[in-house]
Amino acid sequence: MFCLGAAGLKAQAGKAPLDKKFAFADGVYLSFEEFQQNAPALSWDEVDALLVSNVTAFSAQAEYIRRKGGDTLAPAAIWGFALEGLPFIRLTDAAAQKRAMTFAGLRVRGRICYFTFETEKIEQIPIAAYNPLTGKPFRRGWAPRHSTVVQERILNFETGAVQPFGRAELYNWMEGDLQMQRTVDEMTEEEVEEKLFKCLLIYDDRNPVWVPVVDKG
Repeated sequence: MFCLGAAGLKAQAGKAPLDKKFAFADGVYLSFEEFQQNAPALSWDEVDALLVSNVTAFSAQAEYIRRKGGDTLAPAAIWGFALEGLPFIRLTDAAAQKRAMTFAGLRVRGRICYFTFETEKIEQIPIAAYNPLTGKPFRRGWAPRHSTVVQERILNFETGAVQPFGRAELYNWMEGDLQMQRTVDEMTEEEVEEKLFKCLLIYDDRNPVWVPVVDKG
């Protein structure tokens, strides 16, 4: 079973539905609550930052972010930032692997947001040295093999919780939309691979969340 469709939107004064067109106020968000209210604690004019971002790849790294004339902000004190309207969340999963602060842009914005990032995986694989005359191994051992793994996460815009993107996690966060929960629950494993992400998009479309709009005038 797979359903399509979207619920109608009812306008709310001073707010707009959170979707891919919504532009967040640029600046540094020190807490999730600031992000919810679209109210960064610091504008970019109030900070100095050594920041490299790739909006197309939804990734960014920062050597430091500090208040002008003040102290450098500790990584734990930064929830994320918005650049050109696109919000980035600070990653804790990749913190141990990189010296710089690492951020991921929210690829999907809505009641349930979605983002990805890469981590390095190290596996020990067996190796053997062979005698060219006999073709038999005379030495065995282990060698590390490095590979890149793409991690998928979802962010609950109502609570700030972050979880891996999977069937069970998405089902639990769809509470209140029984039709979508039924769709996710009844999918086969093959359908999960093909359609789970689409279910996320449909759920967000059917269940809009509203965010304050910043007056730029």
